[in-house]
Order: sequence, then structure tokens, then C-alpha cells
Amino acid sequence: MRPYSLFVIAALLTLSGATVGSAASPREEALRLAPPDAALVAVVQNAREHFQEMRTSPFTEWLPASQLGQQLLGKDGVKSFLENITPLCRELGTTPDEVIDEVLGDVVVFAYSPSDAAQQRDERAVFLIRPRKPETLQRIVERVNAIQLKSGELTTLTPRTQNGEPYFERKKATGTSDFYCFRGSVFAFSSTEADIQAVIDRDKLDQAVPELARRIKQLGLTDAAGIVLVNPRALDAEFAARITEAKPDERALLEKFREVWAATEYAAVYLTLDRDLEVGVAVHFDPDKMPAWSRGWLNGTKTPSAIWPAIPDRTLFAISGRCTAAEVLDLILALLPEEGKQALTGVLTDAVGPIIGKDKLPLVLKSLGPDWALWAEPPDGEATLPTIVAALRIGGTAAEGKTASKAILQGLEFGFQSIRVAYNGSHEDQIEILESEDGTTTITSLVNDKLFPAGCRPSFALKGGYLLLASNPDAIRRFTPPTAAPMAGGETTIARFSGTSTRQYLQVKGPKLAAFLSALGDGNEKDLTKFFTQLDAVLELVDSANVYVKGDASNLRIGMRVKLVKPLKK
Repeated sequence: MRPYSLFVIAALLTLSGATVGSAASPREEALRLAPPDAALVAVVQNAREHFQEMRTSPFTEWLPASQLGQQLLGKDGVKSFLENITPLCRELGTTPDEVIDEVLGDVVVFAYSPSDAAQQRDERAVFLIRPRKPETLQRIVERVNAIQLKSGELTTLTPRTQNGEPYFERKKATGTSDFYCFRGSVFAFSSTEADIQAVIDRDKLDQAVPELARRIKQLGLTDAAGIVLVNPRALDAEFAARITEAKPDERALLEKFREVWAATEYAAVYLTLDRDLEVGVAVHFDPDKMPAWSRGWLNGTKTPSAIWPAIPDRTLFAISGRCTAAEVLDLILALLPEEGKQALTGVLTDAVGPIIGKDKLPLVLKSLGPDWALWAEPPDGEATLPTIVAALRIGGTAAEGKTASKAILQGLEFGFQSIRVAYNGSHEDQIEILESEDGTTTITSLVNDKLFPAGCRPSFALKGGYLLLASNPDAIRRFTPPTAAPMAGGETTIARFSGTSTRQYLQVKGPKLAAFLSALGDGNEKDLTKFFTQLDAVLELVDSANVYVKGDASNLRIGMRVKLVKPLKK
């Protein structure tokens, strides 16, 4: 048996049963022994309770009937894994259920730091397990030692001490060693002796609340099933080396990102498992160190786009935000190198300016927004492609909005006429520009049934204070301008995806879509059809997914909450 067999079992079973829980004591017992300066600290907690809940959840009961479930649970999936893991557990005198319930069910921690040549420090790593029954883990460890000594993988098992406290060295036939100890209820394992000695030393420190546990609480992740804490300061040297090695254009962007990196005190990637599944990123900043260009984008409370109520429920996907075109332009200019700034400014001045009006361009950029959204609706009738819609609010005072709207419409009319003239001059089939009325709204469309796919008529209109661009005028007719002002604070949805609608669309239009994309040269039709079939199996599991953002002066959290077709928990 290989030296890391026990920990491979631990990792695999932990991933399969990772869970949400609120038992803070086991987590803090383990985290107080973990190195607080580690670059990455992975925490998996409360596997026992959630594993038990998932075994009898509506999702677990339904999964075997799904396409993906049949693949995962078949002979090449979970069934194969269990067939391999059960004999190994039997050899260790345990069972998978016992490992989850008595060994891994409370908390497992893995701390890691890469080597640092500047500080002449080698790679560091340590496993920490806080079992419900330490005696069970002690028995398994002793069994692993006995098997490996008998097989010759281990040559000696030597007790050692650090400041009078015991630990063990496992000398391997390869000439290397690994080390472990028990500190109270916590088991520690590492391939480096210094890390085990450091665990023993930290055990003697008085830590009312371990630093790593404090960070998890500050990030609002105490109930997360899995967390990977990131310590930016431990990665500063590696980041600096990356910047030094980067190409000039890339280096300029990385230098800007380093300003945010320097203000980031700690961050985490997390997973929570409740009735729904959620993954995300949480970051804690020092607001006083944040660069000026990033403030408002990364700091502060968030406000949802006012357009959300107007987006149809049947959409395949939708994204939205709240910012003006001028704010986006300022951000881009702040991130670009000097050459890039000059090029972009030149395009705006020399190309866009004459179309909009150079004197009106600043007002237009200021007035486009702050509310915007982009979404895709399932196609109607015989159309194959989804209908794409973009909506932007024209802001500012009434006078500013009127001036900006006129300039924008003139610019779009010029663009449509330019497309028409450029195409018609070299083609027998012609593009027509048609205008249709929707109440008091005039919708302008490009029409050419030979050039554009079925159901596609690029259109624009100004409706209820919103500029609308759509691949079909019917989407503009369906749009009802929102009137309610959005409320700031809390979770702000920035994107949503419908697995159900997308699956229905691919089932009906998938073959035609594959043929259409293949004709454009975007892949082989057979391969595309196979891909859509595989995607259908995945989408069968997903009802919807929402991406949200939440923040205050020093914290930012971006999460994706996935609602499966059946709840993960009753």
C-alpha cells in the first residue's frame, strides 16, 4: 500500500460527501494548528451530516433515472469507485461509512505554501483531521503503518519529540520520510518534519479565536461545505515574478491588478450545499489601499439593474449591470497602457465622434446607462437562432436625455444605412430598411431573408427611455419599460441561466443549430450534434443558475447559486 493511501481515501470520500454545517468547535480545533501564514488553506467540514442528508434527498433518489446519473453510477463511475475502495477499506479494517462518520465527518484541513527562493524556503504542506472518534483514526493509522512495514514500503517507524511532545517519523524505502502526530483530538500529517514540529508548537499557543477561523467568519463562510482560503501575502513573490516575466502589454495590466492585489488582505473560493448548490469567491480588502480606479467597481454596496423585471422569464440566459458607458470607458482607459489609451481615444474621436457629433459624444457616453441588460430568448416559429436583445437606459436630465437620444438614433440610422449601402453595392439581393410602429415607438429593421437567418431582422428603437437593440423586432414589441427604481444593498443578481429553457431549445432546434454552425465553418455537424447530446445530459440536472454580487466597504462576494431539478436536501 502506498504511503498516501489513507489520505487519498480521505480526499475522495471527503469530496463525495462534503457538507454544510455549523459546528464551529471542531473547525477551530483544527484551524488553530494550521499555519496562519500558509498560501492556501483548504477546509472541508461537517461531511457526516450532509452526506447522510444527501443519501435520502429528492435529488439522490431521482439521479439514477437521469442520463448523467446512469453514466456516473454505472460500471465506469461510482460503482467502479466503490468496487475499488471497499477492498482497500477492508484491508485497513474499516468501511467507507465509518471513515465518513467517525474520521472525516467533522473537519479536514490542508494547508499549503509553494517554495520561495527569495526566502530560501521549501514547499510546505500539512494535513489536519479532527475526527469524531480519534480512536478510529488511530486504529487506521496503526493499520497503515503495519501494512507498509510488512510490505517494505516503510523501513522504520521512529518516535520523536518536539519540546517534550511526541510525534512519529515514517522512514520509507526510497530514503525519504513523512511525519505525523496527534494533538488532542487532531491528527496532523506532513512530508516535512518542520511542519509537524510547528503544529506541536502552535498547540501550546493561547488562541481564543484562530486567525484562519476569524477570516472565514469575516468572509461570511462559516456554513460553507468547502473553503479554500487564499493568503495574498504568501504569494506576493510569485506574483512579482510573473509580472517580471510578462510581455510589455500584459505587464501593464498585471501592474494594475497588483494594486488591487496589494489591497486584498485575504480571499476564499467556497462551496455550499443546501437545497441548492452554491460556488463563489469572497474577498476582504483594506479599503484605504484600494486604487481609485477600482472603487465603486469592487467596493461598496451593489444595486441591481432596473431592467430585471422587464426581462422575460423564458429567457435562456441574461446578464445585467448598473454603470454608464462613461464609467466603463474610464475603467478601460485606467487599465490600458499609454499606447492603448491613445488608440482608443483616437477611435472615439475620429470614428465615433463624427457620427454621434464630437460635441455630443461626452453627453452620450454619460447618458448611456446606468441600467443595462443583455439576454437571449428562445426563437419563435421556424427560426433556429435565439433572439438576442440588449437594453440600455438613457439617463440624465430630461433635456440631456432628449439630446442624447437624438444623437444615438442618428448614429444608429447612419450605421444601418452604411451596412445597407455596403452590401447592396456588391450583391443582387438587397437589404431593405423598414420602419414599423409599436404604439408611439418606431422600430427600425434591416430586412433580407436571403442574407439573414430565418427570424433574424436586426432592429433598434427607443422605447420608454430605453434604447433597444434586438435580432428580431418582435422582442422590442414585447419589451415593457420598467418604472420602479432598484433598491441598493443585499444580494444583487447580475446574471441568470435557465437550464430547463436551454434544454428545451436544444432538443427542438439542436439538429438545425448544428447544421447552421457547421455551414458557417464552426465545426463538424456530427461532432456538434454529439456535443449538444452530451450537453443535454448535463442540463437535465439543472433547473436554473443565478449569479449574484454582494459587497460593502471592505468585502466583495460573487456567488453562483445552482438550483437543480430536485433539491439536494429535503
